[in-house]
Amino acid sequence: MMDTHNHIAVFWDNKMMFHRLVEDACGYCEAVTPLMLAAPFYKGRYTGIIIPTGFGNLQYSKLLPALRAVSGRIEDYLENGGKLLVYGAADPANTGNPYNWLPVDVEYHFEFAEHKLEIDASSPWKSLFDGYDTDKFAADGWFVKYPGKPVAVAENGFPVLVECPVGEGTLLLASAHEYPSDAFLKQFGAAATEIQF
Repeated sequence: MMDTHNHIAVFWDNKMMFHRLVEDACGYCEAVTPLMLAAPFYKGRYTGIIIPTGFGNLQYSKLLPALRAVSGRIEDYLENGGKLLVYGAADPANTGNPYNWLPVDVEYHFEFAEHKLEIDASSPWKSLFDGYDTDKFAADGWFVKYPGKPVAVAENGFPVLVECPVGEGTLLLASAHEYPSDAFLKQFGAAATEIQF
């Protein structure tokens, strides 16, 4: 039997409930602040990285400039087999493209609503929705441009969860306004090796 690691980092301005949710599901969660992230000496090794909802709203979070500063490291992390879950930017001011630090071209539309979702049952990432009512699922928007495969699509035809392969890694784009399920976190964090960030 192969040993697996489960070392998830949540990039955010301070420790919050999301970190506790990951700890409860996986046993450990590393809190990485924008100052740590942008520091040239900062190094980490993770099986998965999560960027929560609201990272693009500069009145709510200071994470976006740090993400832009380390865009090359994010690309390397994904290319080398890392997993990255990025939630909705939630930027009502629409101040430029809040996803321009990713190695793929993404466009997101911010609009909070409840949606009836059509979920790809063959996707391993469908577990994000475990335990939720997918006939009335809260999302803060949807993706209008993306390079991957939709996993969950709202009734308007636009996806609220997309899987994008990047090199050997996986980028997941989610506009879900709910926390991911425990089952998803365990699956997302499990890997044979930790990837250098």
